Amino acid sequence: MKSSIFGAAFFCSVASSWPLLPWIQSAPPAPGTQFYQLQAKSSAATVANQWVTLTAASGSYTLAAAQTAATKFFVTKWNATNTYAFHNADDTRQLALRGPDGTLLYLVDVTNPRSDTIPGGQLMEWATFTMDNNVLGVSDGSTLKNRTFAAVGNQLALYDGVSNTTQSVTPVTLNLVRSGSG
Repeated sequence: MKSSIFGAAFFCSVASSWPLLPWIQSAPPAPGTQFYQLQAKSSAATVANQWVTLTAASGSYTLAAAQTAATKFFVTKWNATNTYAFHNADDTRQLALRGPDGTLLYLVDVTNPRSDTIPGGQLMEWATFTMDNNVLGVSDGSTLKNRTFAAVGNQLALYDGVSNTTQSVTPVTLNLVRSGSG
């Protein structure tokens, strides 16, 4: 009798938590889903009009000259925060921001992000992106007003805009470009 009560409690807890675990399901985007690519705009000619692409070996996003190399994203809106998750390929892979501190948070590709999978000594956030006026932004509760995306070496990061860094930071605006639907 006790085992059936515990069994029933276990199955009820799994069933009730299922809606809170959307990353467990792996699915391609639904037919008709809008896709986007990200294009860098900058006063620096070295990064202007470049396209955001995923470097396969590193898991980090960089810039490429050709639009054909650009990663295609689809989005999922989080109504509670009015922010978006940017997905690459299927609903398990997301664009995230990760770094050892808040000065530079690099754009990385993560699979099934959860708070318990953040690498030690790192800050990481996902599903905090905005799409106002077709420009990628971040709404994560920060009070810093000068944050900007930036090319940092061959990677892309969110720079806090106030901290000193030894890295060379080239500010960019990441524009959303519609790239068809699936």
